[in-house]
Amino acid sequence: MKTPSFLASLALAAALACTAAAQAQTTQYQLFDIGQLNTGDLMYATGINNSGQVSGYAYTNGFNGWSSVGDYRAFSTGADGSGVTALGTLGGSWSKAYGINDAGQVVGTAQTAGGSFHAFLRGSTGPMQDLGTLGAVNSVAVAVNASGQVIGRTGGGPFSSDPDSLDPQQGFITDANGQSMRSLGSLNGQPLFGNGLNDAGRVVGHIGYSELNQAGTFVTGANGSAPVALPAGVHYQESSINNAGQIAGTYIGPQDQIGRNAYIGNDSGTVKPLDFSNVANYAQGNLGGSGQYGPASFSDTAGINEFGQVAGTIHNLRFGRDFAFITGANGQGVIDVNSLFTLADGDWFRNVTGINDQGQFVVNSGYGHVYLISPVPEPATLALWGVGLLLVGGAARRRFNGAAASAGRPTATAQNLRAAAPMPC
Repeated sequence: MKTPSFLASLALAAALACTAAAQAQTTQYQLFDIGQLNTGDLMYATGINNSGQVSGYAYTNGFNGWSSVGDYRAFSTGADGSGVTALGTLGGSWSKAYGINDAGQVVGTAQTAGGSFHAFLRGSTGPMQDLGTLGAVNSVAVAVNASGQVIGRTGGGPFSSDPDSLDPQQGFITDANGQSMRSLGSLNGQPLFGNGLNDAGRVVGHIGYSELNQAGTFVTGANGSAPVALPAGVHYQESSINNAGQIAGTYIGPQDQIGRNAYIGNDSGTVKPLDFSNVANYAQGNLGGSGQYGPASFSDTAGINEFGQVAGTIHNLRFGRDFAFITGANGQGVIDVNSLFTLADGDWFRNVTGINDQGQFVVNSGYGHVYLISPVPEPATLALWGVGLLLVGGAARRRFNGAAASAGRPTATAQNLRAAAPMPC
């Protein structure tokens, strides 16, 4: 079943945020399993837009989003995760989707009839658009912004059913709607590879062929212009950038801080590691008495929304498992998603791969399910919205998929993540 809810416009929500109390409040969350593309499929989500549409891919033989037989099938959903739809291929047997924008345009990579794989852009309807390869054998698109600008990378190597093993040659960016693919260029004689971009076409990513910060990271101006290197020695990988210039990535600290952790920063190179000190499933300390085996846990980011909420993964090396996390506004208040709900049969939330400006986020489970988790407005908040509607003259009506993922699973109550750090008025 579906539970109807009312949401005010973004402008109204921003005005109400300025009047909200600074202390954390209580918020309920609704959990929705988006289902399967075909019976028996494992599912893996890669992104979410502001309507709650989800991108990703289905597969049947593998684990953790990886298939041993290359049977990937890209999909997208309707609003609030409803209605899984296959996106097709470029003439080959498989495809993977990696991102979706608010217009429902999906990007990824798909096998061609000749056996190579090419970056694609697909609108809400119609066939995939082959974006090309800049003369290389293969290409992969990893992100798309509001105008349909796409970033990704091209590469060589043998034909493969695993695009994650692409041997990269150069990063690319396109104009609006996937037109006119061009190189992102280079810094210090090494190519640039983008991981995230915002609606102005500002790109963040890493310099050179390795993501292990051997050559540093970068941020560009609008439309991929004027790339500059971020301060050396503090970044591992930039994953995403929002329209305010906030960046989410993974941080390598000074020598007295062993390991790496997720951070929130800005386009000037400021870095603030997220605080995992009291987070469930984040094991403090090191493996081995003297720490010779490294930290017991580390973390990575996968996305950031316009409120500075960060989403990502905790890698717990003691347990040998990954755990999903999100934060409140501006990176405050890290929450292990497993503290919000308990899944049946020992399943658990592995990673969050996208979070939108409504606070909805999409999370993959250890057993190959995709869940959309949505905040539910409190009655007091709804009353404030009702007053606000009289002032602004309207509201946006939408529906959340409020069905529990299995029988008897209740709606969870947890800290209000957005209220932890209200927007400046």
